Amino acid sequence: MGNASSNVTSGIKKQAEGAASSTCYKLVDLKGGGLLIELMKKASKTKDFTEVDKTIVEMVEPCLYNKGLGKMVHIAHLVLLRNRGRAKTKLLPCLKEVEDPYKFDIEKYRGGVGETVMHLCMLSATSIHADLAKRLLKFYPKLIVDIYLDEEYYGENVLHIAIVNEDPAMVKYLLDNGVNYQDRCCGNFMSPEDQKASRYDSLTSEVVLNDAVTNYDGYVYWGEYPLAFAACLGQEECYRLVLAKGADPNGQDTNGNTVLHMLVIYDKTAMFDMAHELGSLLNIRNRLGLTPLTLAAKLARRDMFFHILKIQKEVYWQLGNVTCSAYALPQLDTIDGATGGIDKDSVLNLVVFGDSEAHLELMDDVVIDLLHAKWNTFIKFRFYRCFLLFALYFVISLICFTVRPSPPVRLREEMTTTQSYTTTDMTWPSSPFSMGGEIGVLIGVALYLGAAAREARFLGRKMFFENLATAPSRVLFLISCMFVIAMVFLRWFCLRAEEDIVAVLVMLSTAPYFLFFCRGFKKVGPFVVMIYRMIMGDLLRFVTIYVVFVMGFSQAYYIVFLTHPNNREHAENPMPTPVDSVMMMFLMSLYNFGSTYEAFARTEHETVAKILFVVYMAIVGILLINMLIAMMGNTYTKIAETRNEWQRQWARIVLVVERGVDPKSRLENMVLYSQPMVDGRRAFMLRQQQSVNTSRPEVTRISVTEITPIYILYLFPP
Repeated sequence: MGNASSNVTSGIKKQAEGAASSTCYKLVDLKGGGLLIELMKKASKTKDFTEVDKTIVEMVEPCLYNKGLGKMVHIAHLVLLRNRGRAKTKLLPCLKEVEDPYKFDIEKYRGGVGETVMHLCMLSATSIHADLAKRLLKFYPKLIVDIYLDEEYYGENVLHIAIVNEDPAMVKYLLDNGVNYQDRCCGNFMSPEDQKASRYDSLTSEVVLNDAVTNYDGYVYWGEYPLAFAACLGQEECYRLVLAKGADPNGQDTNGNTVLHMLVIYDKTAMFDMAHELGSLLNIRNRLGLTPLTLAAKLARRDMFFHILKIQKEVYWQLGNVTCSAYALPQLDTIDGATGGIDKDSVLNLVVFGDSEAHLELMDDVVIDLLHAKWNTFIKFRFYRCFLLFALYFVISLICFTVRPSPPVRLREEMTTTQSYTTTDMTWPSSPFSMGGEIGVLIGVALYLGAAAREARFLGRKMFFENLATAPSRVLFLISCMFVIAMVFLRWFCLRAEEDIVAVLVMLSTAPYFLFFCRGFKKVGPFVVMIYRMIMGDLLRFVTIYVVFVMGFSQAYYIVFLTHPNNREHAENPMPTPVDSVMMMFLMSLYNFGSTYEAFARTEHETVAKILFVVYMAIVGILLINMLIAMMGNTYTKIAETRNEWQRQWARIVLVVERGVDPKSRLENMVLYSQPMVDGRRAFMLRQQQSVNTSRPEVTRISVTEITPIYILYLFPP
């Protein structure tokens, strides 16, 4: 393990540099040799271990505290030893009461990464090395408690290595001889890749600290504890041995993950069953607030996700191929059963707002049935009501802007005996119909903004903005409502021209809100998804490259047209300014270049202009435009072939609408689609009928009244 190749270059360099000077490597090296190994090979043939024992006493004992009896070391001292290898910005100050780590010649007594002779014996995993390790423990039993001290492998002990070596016999031997089965291997090499840059030390904690947010991807991120190592590596016998010795199956590592969390990460269903049967709990949350079930939902581990659901469900009755099951709503539903708030770490929230295609595979069975139950209970009514109200608002605003009168300006001359003057009457006529419509629009704007403020109040600022991020068209609509408020003030100050500009922005930002509602209809929903994906993906990439070429060619043409004659005898210069040249290049890419091409002949660089024209049209007009069409076609095909993509968009609408409901109403509606369990929790009841011809059961949601007769049938047979 110490020789693993990955991003451990610094550790390997330290081991290579220390090979010449370290006593440790002279006794047992990294290549399977060393003085003690050679002596052990001779002794195993002659059965005379006198020379081996003598060498151990003479060369190993000087490297140990108190001739092998050990020494109590302050945790802060170990932290400072580990901290020496960090960047200057992360170095800790030395404490007066703690030995200065820079005065401790660790390389003289240990290997390059803080390992001992005992660790080196375990690494090679041969019978000779195993015999030498046992002989070392016979002389110095305290060697078994030593750990790696360097940052790369900090905390790793001989039990970790034996488990990685898949050696149950050595694991049992070490456990019988007092190895610490609760040591945590929290070195840099054993942490998730995205947390390595954020690692830092604290003198009050032996465990390394880091940022909580992670995707848990790591080469050997195995949960720090020996028990978790055994579980992740599928070592059932080693797991049972360590557990029988007293290891805690619910111990949490730096990320708060237990054994079950780690088995979810590595998708090991068989080991998960064994660990659960032997005492690992399913309700423990890690640092990100995730249980094993919700972690499976977040990481889109399909088989593990449905397996945990199967473990957690309660079967009320079974008759033939019909089963009545209850799924507890805590962890599963987005509604908190105690407060009515939104649980952002629930299964529904993680699955529906997951971005990967793997999350689509989770939208099956109980997940989709629960969404349908919510939809039919209270979401559908609210959704269609919101749609009709917005349609009414849009029609009224459209009529108002359509019949909006132009501002008449009347000049009136009034003569008096002393002076004459001209006044400008800036009032404009407004029919009662138009005025009533504008008042209706203002009332609608006030109601929409009030509803948004109310939603932000009971959701919280962070979740409110997260909710808006899922519906960009709704963001535009709320902005349009603010523009309408701005129009009131502009009219008050008689800024009619500015009001007209804002009115244009209002209509442009109001109409796209229809796309939000279109996502809820199966006929048009997929096309809305395609539009979003094309704008945020294909079009954004295209525009980035397109702008580069347009800016370059536009300025080149601007220089060419500086020689264009500016007199009345000739046609007007099509590119008199740099801005005009940019606009003209845009028009040329749309094949609108007739007058511009003719103007080339009136410049002094006609040949250069035509060469640039050919190159520009080849790159932009042909290559880039066709690439955009191809990318959009590819996006269309992908979304069209994705089976559940529209269903995900519909599910997001269900949850977005649900977030707009106040907590009290959420709890009231939750009662309608769930039933109470014996322990007081709410549960989602399903009657599942396994069809003979299909692998997936036919599912029907049922009520308590449908359960009662079956209980009577089983409890009181006729």
